[in-house]
Amino acid sequence: MYTLFEQGASMPTILNATDAGARRPLIIEVAVNGARDRSVNQHVPLSADEIVASVDACVAAGASIVHAHAGRPVVGSGGHHDSAVYADAFARILSRHPDLLLYPTLPGGGPGTTMARRLAHVRELAERGLVGMLPVDPGTMNYGAVDASGRPPTHEAVYQTTYADVDQGLSIARGLGLPCTLSAFEAGFARLAEAHRRAGSLPAGSLLKLEFSAGARLFGMSPDETGLAAWLRLFDPDKLAWMVTLRDGDVTAGLAPLAIERGGHVRVGIEDYAGDRQPRNEDLVAAAASLGAACGRRPALPSEVRALLKSEAA
Repeated sequence: MYTLFEQGASMPTILNATDAGARRPLIIEVAVNGARDRSVNQHVPLSADEIVASVDACVAAGASIVHAHAGRPVVGSGGHHDSAVYADAFARILSRHPDLLLYPTLPGGGPGTTMARRLAHVRELAERGLVGMLPVDPGTMNYGAVDASGRPPTHEAVYQTTYADVDQGLSIARGLGLPCTLSAFEAGFARLAEAHRRAGSLPAGSLLKLEFSAGARLFGMSPDETGLAAWLRLFDPDKLAWMVTLRDGDVTAGLAPLAIERGGHVRVGIEDYAGDRQPRNEDLVAAAASLGAACGRRPALPSEVRALLKSEAA
């Protein structure tokens, strides 16, 4: 059973959160499905009904941001998703949880793609009031992982977002009045996000996701104190809200407590989880909420998450 929580200039020292940062409510994002299927986790929500039910349970467990895919490939795809495949589930979710920050995926870029095309489905959903954040991952990378035998990938798929793409994506977000969610897969991604923050071109209330790898994914930092400290040297964590993400392990097993103690936030969900169990999304949210409670940080409510994100940029 899950309990619905009721409301109630120089770079800073890296390894000690301020008292205010350590006490502020914990923002928990849940990535409910991604490219997962039931061969990986029997509980992955795929249909609209399943996604809605999963989100209901996750909000009750403490989630205030939700990320969902609609079954199309991201890396190596044609760079366009149809908003119609998201609209039914998103409308039903927001009728139940109108303050929830909800957003779809960003298709991968590459030759022949444009940021306007990649974000067309997000813009269409936003114009219907069905999106709360706009995804703009600020950089280009070879996205991949070693296989079960440890062999590296040999494909040619690239997750591409050029400087011009990032600038256009941020412009679209500002025009829609939306904050951005920015996944930093490599160091330069965080540096670029910080440059836009300093330049005043990053929309208010944006959130930087710091990506970690336990070794299978070929990007990000190590999921430990050294890796977190390295990330936090690349931007001002007192001026830009940040969150940790681990896509090849269990973020709650060690990384999440480090982030929570330092005033950061946590992303969980079946999309990212690679532990030895088959948890439901709400199980992972509840685990993060328990870690937050142990540090004196209750889960942020959907009704307060926007103000929290903006306050962290003050």
